[in-house]
Amino acid sequence: MRVLQLIDSLEVGGAERMAVNYANSLMNKIEVSALCTTRAEGDLKNLVQPDIPYLFLNKKHTLDLFAFLRLRRFVKNHNIQIIQAHGSSYFTAVFLKIITPALKVVWHDHYGNSEYLKERNTAFLKPLSRYFDAVISVNDILSRWSNEYLNIEKHIFLKNFIADALPLNHDFNPKGIKGKRLVCVANLRPQKNHTLLLKAFEEVLKKDDEYTLHLFGSKVDLVYSQMILSNLKAPHFNGKVFYYGTHLKLSAVLPYFDIGVLASHSEGLPLALLEYGQAGLAVVATDVGDCAKVLDGCGQVIQPGNIDSLVAAILKYAEEPELRLKYATLLKERINNEYSYQAQVNQLLYLYEHVIH
Repeated sequence: MRVLQLIDSLEVGGAERMAVNYANSLMNKIEVSALCTTRAEGDLKNLVQPDIPYLFLNKKHTLDLFAFLRLRRFVKNHNIQIIQAHGSSYFTAVFLKIITPALKVVWHDHYGNSEYLKERNTAFLKPLSRYFDAVISVNDILSRWSNEYLNIEKHIFLKNFIADALPLNHDFNPKGIKGKRLVCVANLRPQKNHTLLLKAFEEVLKKDDEYTLHLFGSKVDLVYSQMILSNLKAPHFNGKVFYYGTHLKLSAVLPYFDIGVLASHSEGLPLALLEYGQAGLAVVATDVGDCAKVLDGCGQVIQPGNIDSLVAAILKYAEEPELRLKYATLLKERINNEYSYQAQVNQLLYLYEHVIH
């Protein structure tokens, strides 16, 4: 079996990381596991295994004929049978299939605003979906939507998964007191609602000024990022909030923290949630996407936009340390059992077989 993972960039993001995860995880399970980024490279290129056939297409515009010809040559040279197109890269995959009919296209839907599907722009998606041979969705909401809206016969819900944890980085020494270090892994864009998180943290400090908040994430939205980062300098935070930017090896540093927080107002299945669990953190997350399903009985779930609930959930872990330990242990076990790459890749290989035959 010969498969190409297709993604529009390798900047740090959920869909991009999953494309790299799949390429790396499939490398020893199929004959060829290749990766192509169409428009931009990025930090995630550093995580691609060196033996994986890799192409940066450097596509300049939507109908870049020379880019399509380069991709067709790459596909031909590696005898690619299936393109797994992540997110918006489906347009490139479909165009290639039109000129290379034997190719199979599996579209992987990572849409993060699954609470707002009515607002989704499907001007190209719906007509081009007739060229899809199968669809993968990252949560139940997207799975039902694709099944009804796109009417695809071969269709599966496939959970996101994370790579094996890296050894602990002993040179990393975060500020703060053990037991009261909050961490949020989320790119700086409005969907992640850092504004609410910072307001909640301000209230937490009024109750207990020993807490610290640690933020990881790329500056995806520059205006929003500038606003958030300027807020970190406010006197009431008094050096209690730390921003680390992009960090590729999170699993090597997350165990230093205690409580993982997500304040998003919309999600699909955030990898950060899985990484928190893998690292043994207690978690507070908003009830968006599949967060509640992941945390069911293993963490605290609050309604999006509710600052009082977020503050109360954070402080509850301080008031009930045994609950924090219990949830952290249960979530780690769940992530290891249900969100490891083995189970998801086996399902994917089963889908590939059906697509080819």
